[in-house]
Amino acid sequence: MIWWLKAKGIPAVVAATLAVYLLALVVRQEAIPVPAVVGASGRLLVTQILGILPVVLLLHGIDRGDTVTEEVALRHRGRRNLALCLAFVLLAVLLDGGIHAVWDRPEALSLARNCAGFLGTALIVRAVLGPGIAAICVAALPLACAAGGRRPGGTARPWAWPIQEAGSALGMGEAAFLFAVGCGLILWRQRPLCNPLARTA
Repeated sequence: MIWWLKAKGIPAVVAATLAVYLLALVVRQEAIPVPAVVGASGRLLVTQILGILPVVLLLHGIDRGDTVTEEVALRHRGRRNLALCLAFVLLAVLLDGGIHAVWDRPEALSLARNCAGFLGTALIVRAVLGPGIAAICVAALPLACAAGGRRPGGTARPWAWPIQEAGSALGMGEAAFLFAVGCGLILWRQRPLCNPLARTA
C-alpha cells in the first residue's frame, strides 16, 4: 500500500496542499489584474488559483501507470482512486477549518472550495477528453471566470464559482456538485471517451 501511494505521487500532493495553504496565509488578498472579455474588468485573487497545483498533481498521480494493467489487477482501481480524491478534499477541508479557527482567514475557505471544485471539474473532463486536457482546462478555468464572469458592478456571475466570495453558498454548492459528479465518473469510467493527447507509441 505504501508503495502504491508513492507510485501515485501522494507525498507530493500532500506537500503541495500544505504549501498552498501556507502560501494562502502569506499572500491573503493579493491579486492579479485580469482584463475583461465580457462585463467588468477585475482581479483574480492568488488564493483563488492556488488549488490548481495540488489538483493537477493528484490528477497526474491517478493516471500514472498502465491502464490495461490496472484494469486486470485484483484491486479495484476506481474505488482506490475515489478514496484518494475524498482524502484530498478532506485534507483541504481540515486545513481550512484549522486556519479559519486560529486566524479567521476567509481565503482558506475559498481555497478549500476551489480545490474540491477544480478536482471535480478535472475528473469530469478526464472522463471525456483524458487527463492532459483536463489539467489544461482546470488551469484555464479561474482565468476564464475572471475574464468573463463578472457583472458590470464587479460581482461574480452565478456560474463563475471560482471567483465568488469565500462564504458564497452558491459557489460552495456548485463546487460540491462538480466534485460529486467527478467522483461518480471516476468509479464509472477509467478510460476517457476520447484522448487526443494520449501517446500512441
